[in-house]
This record gives sequence, structure tokens and C-alpha cells, in this order.
Amino acid sequence: MRAPGIIIFLSFIFLMPVAGHAGTEDQLYRKAMAAAKAGQLDFAFMYYNQLDREYPRSRYRDQVLFVKGEYYYQMLGYAEAVRLFQTLLQDYPDSGGKLFALVYLYKMAEAGRDQAALEEAKKEILTFRQVGLIFKESKEYKYQSAFRQDYLAVFRIDKVEFYKGGELFATVSY
Repeated sequence: MRAPGIIIFLSFIFLMPVAGHAGTEDQLYRKAMAAAKAGQLDFAFMYYNQLDREYPRSRYRDQVLFVKGEYYYQMLGYAEAVRLFQTLLQDYPDSGGKLFALVYLYKMAEAGRDQAALEEAKKEILTFRQVGLIFKESKEYKYQSAFRQDYLAVFRIDKVEFYKGGELFATVSY
């Protein structure tokens, strides 16, 4: 009579929700955002990564790809960061983070001395949008990542300046 007891016990174990499972993609996203707001980027990354694994078609996917690329860039995992940013650009060409994913690709190509990738990223950045500066000296684009990092791109007549957290991150000249 032990066999039925073992079967019931094993069924209970395998059919139980996984401990620590957040429940829904919205709950996971909120947990990740709360961790990011608290400055706990490693924990935020773990939640975003779990969101990516459990909900690969999530409505937050473009933000998750960007934040994972951002994280790997910070950890000097350039190969994985490049893969994530390229996936973002391919799968979400209208993403709000597109311009800033391009500047990350530019920076990594520059660091790796990959002239072809550098020129490709530069071309994409400089043709990002038609920027008319007839009555202005500059045009700005802003983005806040899911890590709560503020980005700013300032298009000028002769260059584009990128700021990350208020600090100059990159300059791309025409």
C-alpha cells in the first residue's frame, strides 16, 4: 500500500507550482522594476531573465532584451550583449530603445576594433531619423531602460552625442 502513497506524493510535488515562481509576467516585471529602482541590478537581472525564459512572447520582450544587453555590456560580456541588441533590432525595429541599442553596438565594435561593425552601427545611427534642424541647434531623443537608466541622444549638425545617466557615453560624428 506504499505505492499509492508515493504516487500521490509525487503527483503533488510535480503538479505544485514552482516555489518562487512569480505567477504572471506582470508580477515578474513589477518585481524586476522594484529591484532596479532599489539599485539591486543583479536581482533585477534575474527577474528579467526569468521573465524572458518563462514568457518568451511577453509584451515586455523588447525592454527585457535591452536590459539584458545593458547588463552583459556592464559585465563585459560583449558577445552576449551584441547578440541581445541585434535580436532587439531585428525583432523590434520600432522599439524605443533602438537608437541606444545601436550606440551600444557602436561602442562594442569600437572596443573590439571591428571596423565593419563600427561603420554599420555608425550608418544606422546617423540615418536613424530624418532630423531637421532648421530652427533648432539640436534634436533630442530620450529613453529610460528597464534598469531605470536614463538615456539621451542629442543630434547636432555635425555629430550625435549620447548620454547615459547624465554622463557623456559616446559621440558619433557625421
